[in-house]
Amino acid sequence: MTFYSYAYLTHQNSNHTLFQLVVIGIIILVIAGVSWLWYRHKSDLKYRDLFIIMVLLLLLLVGIQVNEWQSLQSSFSQKSQVTQIMQRVAREKGVRQSDIWSNTTTVSSGMLIKVKHQIYNVTVNPDGNSYTLTKATPISTQLNYVKEGN
Repeated sequence: MTFYSYAYLTHQNSNHTLFQLVVIGIIILVIAGVSWLWYRHKSDLKYRDLFIIMVLLLLLLVGIQVNEWQSLQSSFSQKSQVTQIMQRVAREKGVRQSDIWSNTTTVSSGMLIKVKHQIYNVTVNPDGNSYTLTKATPISTQLNYVKEGN
C-alpha cells in the first residue's frame, strides 16, 4: 500500500508539460524561418509545403497541450481536495501536516489517511461537503511512502 505525503501532493510538478512547451516554441521558430524562406523564394513551393506541415504540427501540439492542461487542472483540483482533508485532519488530531499521509491523490470514500501510526478510513458524503473518520487496520503490513521529490 502506498501513502503520499502532504508535501508531495502540494508540490508535485510536471516536467512533461515544460518539455512540450519547449517543443512548441522550437516549432514556432522553425515556422518563422520557413516562412521567411518561403517569402524569399516565392517560386520554390517546397518552402510553402514545409510551412503548411509545420503549422499543422503546431496546431496538433497545441491541441494536445490544451487537453493535457485540462487534465492537469482536474488532477490539481482533486489533489487540492485531498490536501484540504489532510489539513483538517491535522488540525483535529493536533499534529503537523508532515505527519499526515494519504493513500490516494483523489478524494473518494474508502480513502485512507495515516496520522503518525494510526490509519483512518475516510468516508466522504455524496455531496462532498463532509467526511467521517473511522479507525482502520490494513491487511498488508508493508507500507510504501512517497515523499516530496520522489
